[in-house]
Amino acid sequence: MVSRTDAAELDFGSLSEATYRLAAEPSQLGAKIASALSIIEQAVDRYGPAHVALSFNGGKDCTALMHLVRAALHRRGGGKHEPLVALYVLYKRSFAEIDEFVAQSVVRYGLDMVERSGPMRQGLQSFKDDYPHIQAIFVGSRRGDPCGRELDAFSPTDADWPQFMRVNPVLDWSFDDIWSYMRSAGVRYCRLYDEGYTSLGDVDSTVRNPALLKDGRYRPAWALANGCLERSGRSSTGTASGPPVPGLPLPAKRGGLGQAG
Repeated sequence: MVSRTDAAELDFGSLSEATYRLAAEPSQLGAKIASALSIIEQAVDRYGPAHVALSFNGGKDCTALMHLVRAALHRRGGGKHEPLVALYVLYKRSFAEIDEFVAQSVVRYGLDMVERSGPMRQGLQSFKDDYPHIQAIFVGSRRGDPCGRELDAFSPTDADWPQFMRVNPVLDWSFDDIWSYMRSAGVRYCRLYDEGYTSLGDVDSTVRNPALLKDGRYRPAWALANGCLERSGRSSTGTASGPPVPGLPLPAKRGGLGQAG
């Protein structure tokens, strides 16, 4: 198990208050935060807090989403905090920095972390077998991800996949939106994003983004001038066992969780 030093559970009351304050700001980002919170609240009201889970792999998108989900759960739960079930579908060779960040996030956000081996369909089925009460999974998918254009805020898995409702609160967020929110809200993220990486997959398919190289040094991910180059540090091949979490090529069908990193 990776060390969980430098991690302590966050004050979810302060977290929620700060997030809803950002959502109330008269700005484009404020409107997107408000919309994401509304989608999360709808899911919690529809399924109940004990029947929702988070797809989490340490990537930037699901990290932002994790913060939003905790904010909404605090408000909807009247301050009562239960462990949040989180699903991590593993792949063969992950970055040690991601593993460390995931372990720290378990403590900070009060996660009940469930790790399953890929490929994605197999991992989801195993999760479904062991957690049959979970009906909906929050996913950090965005429009710019592979197959993202085919999704809605609420998108059920395909008929031949394990049955869940995929809830996509940040679907209409951009790369810049993710970073603007995390930096405004003080959300901690995997340190690889400060070292030139903009999209994280497995070790064999991920390199630093060349668009961030300046004067022989790599700038942090949030400094990327063109969000369309977000995946420039990713190869089309890798040794992962198939799950597109985080950021590997999606399955031919849009049935899986499929969030990028």
